[in-house]
Amino acid sequence: MTEPSPFGLLLRSLRVGHNLTLEALAAQSGVSVRTIGDLERGASASPQRRTVDALADGLGLDAADQHAFLRAARARPRAALAPDGPGAISPHRVFDFSGRDSEIDEALEILRGPRASDTQRPALIISGAPGIGKTTVAIEILERDRSSGRPAVFLGLDGFSSSPLSALQVMTAMLRQLPGAEQKPPADLGEARARWRAAVDIAPVTVLLDNVANEAQIRPILSICAGDVVVVTSRRSLAGLEGVRRLRLGPLRREESIAFLHRLIPQAASGEDALDEVAGLCDDIPLALRVVGNRIASRPAWTVDDLLGRMRTSEDRLRLLVAGDLAVEAAISLSYDELDPRTAALFRWISLIDGRTFGAHLAAAAVRSSDLAEVESRLDDLTDLGMLEARGGDRYRLHDLMRLFGRSKLRASVGPDEIARRGDHIRSWLLGTLERAGAWYEPQREPTALGRTGRGFASAEAAAAWIRTEAEHWWPAYTEAAEVGEDETVCDVADALHWYSDIWMTWGNWHRFYSLAASAAESLGDPAKEAAQLGYVAWAEIVEVGDREKAVVTARAALAAAMRAGDVAQQGWAHYYIGWASWTLDRLVEADAAAVAAIDAFTDAQETTGSENAQLLSSLIKSKRGQFLESIEEAEAALARVRSAATADSVTGVITQYAACLELIDAYSAVGRHEDAMRIGEQGLALARALKDDTRVLLMMRRHIRVLIQAGEGEAAIAEADEALRLLGPGSREAFIFARVRREVSLIGTPESPGAATASA
Repeated sequence: MTEPSPFGLLLRSLRVGHNLTLEALAAQSGVSVRTIGDLERGASASPQRRTVDALADGLGLDAADQHAFLRAARARPRAALAPDGPGAISPHRVFDFSGRDSEIDEALEILRGPRASDTQRPALIISGAPGIGKTTVAIEILERDRSSGRPAVFLGLDGFSSSPLSALQVMTAMLRQLPGAEQKPPADLGEARARWRAAVDIAPVTVLLDNVANEAQIRPILSICAGDVVVVTSRRSLAGLEGVRRLRLGPLRREESIAFLHRLIPQAASGEDALDEVAGLCDDIPLALRVVGNRIASRPAWTVDDLLGRMRTSEDRLRLLVAGDLAVEAAISLSYDELDPRTAALFRWISLIDGRTFGAHLAAAAVRSSDLAEVESRLDDLTDLGMLEARGGDRYRLHDLMRLFGRSKLRASVGPDEIARRGDHIRSWLLGTLERAGAWYEPQREPTALGRTGRGFASAEAAAAWIRTEAEHWWPAYTEAAEVGEDETVCDVADALHWYSDIWMTWGNWHRFYSLAASAAESLGDPAKEAAQLGYVAWAEIVEVGDREKAVVTARAALAAAMRAGDVAQQGWAHYYIGWASWTLDRLVEADAAAVAAIDAFTDAQETTGSENAQLLSSLIKSKRGQFLESIEEAEAALARVRSAATADSVTGVITQYAACLELIDAYSAVGRHEDAMRIGEQGLALARALKDDTRVLLMMRRHIRVLIQAGEGEAAIAEADEALRLLGPGSREAFIFARVRREVSLIGTPESPGAATASA
C-alpha cells in the first residue's frame, strides 16, 4: 500500500482544516478531484508547480503558508530505512583535492588536541556557503587523520528535506554501520546510547554527519558521541550548539584556485592571467572552479580563453557553470528555497547593490523598510545559511555568483520597471544620506535636520565613517545622477562635501567629482553655482591633480562666472585659487595681486573664513620672497583672529588654524627661532589630530622633526619619526623618508649644524 507523502498529509490537513471536501477544493482551485485524491494518498508524489500554486490559491494560503506548502511539494520522498545494511556509503576522497592546507591543519589540531575532560571531546562543526566544499574538506580531514586506524561512520542527514531525520533515526543508521552491531532498531535514545557506547568504547570510530538541518537534529547525537571524533557539516552555522569547535570555510585563496584549475585542466599549461580571471569570475568557489575545469577538460579542443570569453558576460555566467550533474545555480537554489518569503525578498533586492560590501542601512533602503532591526535579523539569517558573508560590524558581502542568482530571481518575480524604480530609490537614498553626512562639515547646513531622503547621523565622526566606508556605493550613484541629469542633486551634494573634501584629500576622485558638479551647474544656467563648483575644481587641480597651470585657467573661469552672477564672495574665492596656484608656480607678482583682490572681495562680502585664508596666502607669498618677519607677523595675526572667533572649533576654523601653523613653522625655522617653531609645530599636530587627518599629521611631522633636529632635540625627533612610521606602515615613499631621518639621527646624534639629517627631513 502506498504511504502518503509529507505533502499529501499537509494537503489533506489543510483541506480538512478549511472544512473543504475534495469536490469543493477542486472547484476553488481548478485541480481535478482525482489529482487531489492521488496527491493526498501518495499515489502522486511530484506535483507540478502550477498545480501547487493553484491548490494554494484554492486554500487561500498566506505568503508564509504558501512557502511551507511549496517546500513540502518540492521535498524528495524519503525511502524507509532498510531493516539491515550499512545505512550509508561515504563519498569518496577526491584525487585532485587542492588547497585548504591552513584550514585542514586547524581542524586536525582540534581533532588531535587534548579533550576538554576524560569523556568530552569537542565536535568540529564545518559550515560555509553553497558550493564551498564542506563535505569534500571534511572527508579530506578524516582521511588525513586516519593514522589512528579508526573506521569512519558516515551519514548524510539531508538537511534540506521538509522532513529531516530525527535524532533516533540518525542513531539507528549510525549503529547499523558498526561492525557486529545488532540490526534491530533501538526503541529510544537511551537504548541507542547504551548500544553505541558499548560498541565504540571497544572499537573507536570517527563520525561524519553531513548536511545537518539544524541544532535539534544532532544535539542528542553529540551528547551520545561525547569522547568520539565527530565532524559535522552544514550550510547553517548551528550557532546554538554548545561545547563545539567551529571551522567556517570561505572562498579559496587565489593562488589555491589557480593551482586547482591547473590540476583540473591538463591543457592549461600556461596562461596564469587567464586562470586568474577565471578564478575571479568563479568567486574562488570550489564548486564553480570544478565545473569550469571539468567543462574545459572534457573538451580537449577547448582552451581556457574559449570559456572565458563567454563568462565575461555576467548575465550568462551562472548558465555556463554547469557540467553534467554539477551546477552552481542548483546548489544555491537549495539554500534559497529554505528562505521564508520576506527574507527571500530581501535577498533578491540586495542583489541590486554593487560593491564589495554594504551595510544594514543600505540593505533596508533596498527593501524600502524602516524596520532596521528586522532587516538586520534577516541579514543574519542569510549569513547563517551561507548566502551572505559577514565582514564585521554591520558590513556584509554578497559574492558575485550569489548576486547573479539573486538578480535572476528578482527578474523572475518583478518587472523591469519596478527594478528601475527601486534602483532610482537606492540612488536617491545614497545621495540624500551623503548630503546629510557632509552637512556635519559644511558651516551653512544644519546637520541634525531631516533630509529629503536617506538617513542622518548622530555625530561628525559617524558621518565621516559613513562617507569613507560607503564611497564604493555613493560614488557610482553620484556619477549616475550626473548622467541622467539630476543636476540640482549633483550640485547640492557637491556643495555639502566642500569642506569634508579638504579633510579627505587622499580619496583620489575629487577632480572628477567637482567637474561633474560644474557641468551640472552650467546645465542649470546658474552662474553662482558654476563659480562655486569651478572653484572646487581648481582646488582639486592644485592639491590632487597637481596641474597648477590648469588650476589658474579654471579659477579664471570661476571668476568670470562669479562676476556674471554678481556674487562677490565667489569672486573672492576665485581670486584666492588664482593666487594659490600662481604661488605654487612662483609667479609671485600675479599671486600677490590675486591675494589682494581676494582680501578686498571677502571684506566686501563679509566672508570671514575666506578673508583669513587670503591673509595666510599673502603671508606665504612674503615668505617665498624672503620676507619672513613680515610673514610671521601677518600669519600670527590671522591665527589670533581665527582663535578668538566663535567658529574657532568648527571644521573651517581648525583647517584655517592648521594652515597658519604650517606657514609659521617654516617661517620661524627660516629665521632660527626654533623654540617658536617647535611650539607652533605642536599646535599644528594637535589640530591635525583633531581633524583625524593623517595626511595633515604627517605633513606637520616632517616640518616638526626638522625643527626638533635643528633645536638639538634628537631623541624627540626619533620618537616622532617612529610615530610617523606607525601611521604610514611599511613600503611607502613617505615611510622611507621618515626611516632614513630616524636612522641618520640615531647614527650621528644631534648635529651642531643641520647637516644631512636636516636636509632629509
